[in-house]
Amino acid sequence: MSELIQEGKITHWGLSEADEDTIRHAHAVCPVTAIQNRYSMMARWHERLFPVLEELGIGYVAFSPLANGFLSAKYNNNNEFDGVFDYRSTMPQFTSRGVEQNQELLALLHRMADEKNATPAQISLAWMLCKKPYLVPIPGSRKVERMKENADAAEILLTVDEITALDEALDTMEMSDVFGGSKIKKN
Repeated sequence: MSELIQEGKITHWGLSEADEDTIRHAHAVCPVTAIQNRYSMMARWHERLFPVLEELGIGYVAFSPLANGFLSAKYNNNNEFDGVFDYRSTMPQFTSRGVEQNQELLALLHRMADEKNATPAQISLAWMLCKKPYLVPIPGSRKVERMKENADAAEILLTVDEITALDEALDTMEMSDVFGGSKIKKN
């Protein structure tokens, strides 16, 4: 990457699914611009990287910021997913048990969405956008309406106190396993 930068073929580079050791090793060879790891209200295990990213001036591109769409709060026990073509059919957060385990989280999202005149998905994204200046969520969207909804999350401002309250609630509530953070079990 360093050679490609010197040759002018690239200007920046990053790592995906990186841990602290990999980030530090790579950055020592050629400064890393950003990492791309899973991150959402349900998948917070990479928060331990925040001090390293801040120390080294590295950005964080968060994939699956809506936990594969679950944090849009549009799913319930009545949803059925094609077992061949739709990965959600094996994701723990979309199972009946997962939906039940996540009721407190969904209620929290709905309450905050009502307070902010927003959608649960927008609250999930705003939480991330307001949390750290170097966090950039990249939600997957198949519909133009969802893209607009997601973009409008940037207009929702959450205070430091609101972020802290959300984090404290997330730290203490029961949640199901989430895809990418637990083994997926075939039904």
